Parts: sequence; C-alpha cells; structure tokens
Amino acid sequence: MLNNYLKIYWLGNLVLLLNIILILFLLSYRFMHFAKFPIREIKVIGQYQHLDEDQVSMISDRFVKGNFFSLDLYSTKEAFTKLPWIRNVSLRRVWPDRLEVFVEEHQAIGRWGAIALVNENGEIFHGASDEDLPLFFGPEGTESYIALEYKKMQSILDKKQLKIAQVSLSSRYTWDIRTTNNMKIILSKDNIEENLNRFMSQYDNILASVKRIGSADLRYPNGFAIKKSTEPIQKIDSGERPLI
Repeated sequence: MLNNYLKIYWLGNLVLLLNIILILFLLSYRFMHFAKFPIREIKVIGQYQHLDEDQVSMISDRFVKGNFFSLDLYSTKEAFTKLPWIRNVSLRRVWPDRLEVFVEEHQAIGRWGAIALVNENGEIFHGASDEDLPLFFGPEGTESYIALEYKKMQSILDKKQLKIAQVSLSSRYTWDIRTTNNMKIILSKDNIEENLNRFMSQYDNILASVKRIGSADLRYPNGFAIKKSTEPIQKIDSGERPLI
C-alpha cells in the first residue's frame, strides 16, 4: 500500500515538473519571438571605404528579421560576406536593440587580368575600382605567390621612385615586369630580391650612360643585360647566358 502511494506521489511530482518545464518553454519562446525588442540600430565597425549605407539598408530590410533574440545571425553574416569588398565579418548583439557588425575589407593591390582584383593576401575578389592598380598575370593558383613577390619587388623599386604597372609570371616561372615609365625587367625564379637590388644599386649609373632603359634582363648570375629603348643589348658585368 505504501509503495503504491509513493509511486503515485512521485508520478504526480514528475507530471507537475514536466508541466512547469513546458510552460517555461512556451513562455520563453513567446518572449523571444514577441514583436517587442526589435533591432533598431545596425552599427558597422571597422575601417572600410566601399561599404555604404544603401548596402547596409538593403541587408537590414532583407535579412534582419525577427527581434533581438530571434535574429538569424548566420543569414545576416552571409549577406554581408557576399558583398564584393567584404573579406571577413562578425556580428554581435548589444542589448537592448543594437546589432554590431565588425567588417574587414579587401585591400586591393592589383588586378588579376581584366576579370578581378587581388588583395594583399593574394586572394581574388570581384570588386569594382577605378584606382590605378598594376595588372597581374600568371598560371592558375599563383595569385598569392605573385602578390607576395610583387610587394617585395615594389619595395625595392621604390628606392628609385619606380612603380610597377604590370607583373607577368610564365609557366616556367620567369618574371616579366613592366614599370610605369615603360621599362621592362626580366627575372628568373631564383634570387629575385638579390638580383633586383643589384640592378637598383647601378640604376643611376646606367641611366647616365644610356639615358633611357628599354629593358633589363636580370637572369644572369653575376650581372645583367641592358637594352636601350632603340639600341641593341648592352651587357654589363657579365658575358654569360641568362639562367632560364
């Protein structure tokens, strides 16, 4: 008799507990999905130049649905990430009615042919820009390598105020560099910085001699070959064949 009483007692408590849990769940669900607690402000944080108010408003209208609790952060993040200039984004709710959007934009350093832009990490993205950027050409999969070497080469050329207009990398990893003053620089895949620094160390002396450099072949192990814009090749410091 006592055992039956205890069973009924514990069963009653269990049913009561389940009812309380169900009620709390329904109340919390209704609380979280109630029309109150709307997102009233979207604050974009970070250094950006290409994200404008119209884009933020479009995402707000199309993707910021629900309230502070029910907002789908994943869909909202995806919407921001699909904007052409956005490289990375993270979201955070701030009580009681604000959504903070932390953005990182691509920093374009060049154009991948005529189809896309390249950021400083060598990643291709399809943004629009009227900025005067160098052109990059190379085999598929070499974007990061070209971006890295471009930054190194431009840093060296900066010593003589030379700017790269185009970088081409062949399938044999031979570099064809064109500067904005129409000078062509040829490099092999080996000792790129060493050979370019050696050329820059003699740049002023070469200009004093030829006035205008048409091309500079730096594939020689101990020197380089210079061609004046309208004259045959003049070899400097080496008579060896270039290393290809």
